[in-house]
Amino acid sequence: MIEKNMSNYAPTEAPMRVDLAGGWLDVPKHSRTDGFIVNCAISPKVSLTNWSYEKQSGLGGSGAWALLNGKDGVASELNMGVGWQDPAVIKETGLCVWYSGSKPRLYIKRNGDILCGKMALWYTGTQHDTPLYCDKKRDYDLLARASRIAATGVQNNNLDLLCDGINLNYDVQIKEGMTELPKFSNARAMKYCGGGYGGYSLYVFYNSNDRDNFIKTTSDALKIEPYINEI
Repeated sequence: MIEKNMSNYAPTEAPMRVDLAGGWLDVPKHSRTDGFIVNCAISPKVSLTNWSYEKQSGLGGSGAWALLNGKDGVASELNMGVGWQDPAVIKETGLCVWYSGSKPRLYIKRNGDILCGKMALWYTGTQHDTPLYCDKKRDYDLLARASRIAATGVQNNNLDLLCDGINLNYDVQIKEGMTELPKFSNARAMKYCGGGYGGYSLYVFYNSNDRDNFIKTTSDALKIEPYINEI
C-alpha cells in the first residue's frame, strides 16, 4: 500500500480572516435571501508552530487550525452550531462576498488591493466565545442591509461604500449590547471581529500613513494586510 503524503493535503501555513459585514448570516438558521457575508483573508499567516495572534479573538482561528490539520473546517464549524465563513474564506483567500445560506456559495472575489495598507487590529484585552452569542437577539434586518452595502463596495471597488457597510455592522453590534470601541482619529471604519464582546477589533484607514501612525502610537495594535493565494 502506498502511503499518502499529508503535505499534499494540509498546508504548512494559513491566513486568518477579518469579517467585514454580514457576520451571523452564515449560520444556517440565521441565513436569509437578502443578505451576504463579506470577509477578507489576512496576513501575517499562521502555522501549527507559529501563531502570532491572540487565541479566541475573532479572526477565524478554528478555521485556520482545521485547514492546517487537513480537516474539513466547514463541517466542524457547522457541527459546533456556528457559521461556515471562517474556513470558507481562509481556504478561498482574497476579499470575498458570499451568499447567505446553509453552505458556502461565492458571489464575488477580489484581490483585496482596496484594503492594502489600510487595516489594523486592536486587541480589546479579553477573549470571547462565539457559540455563546450565536442565538443572542440582534437586528438581522440591519445586519443584512450592512452586508448589501459592503457587498456593493466590493463589487464596485469602492472603499467608502465598503466602510459604510462595516460601520453599519458595528451599529448592529452596539445595538446588540457590546461596549463601544475607542474612536481613533483618522479611522474610516471600525467593528468588533467575529462574535465580538472581546477579542480583536478592526480599524480601516484611508491610507497607509494613517494606519502606520496608529500602529506606532497605539498599544495592542497590529498591522494586517489582505491575503490572496496567487497559485
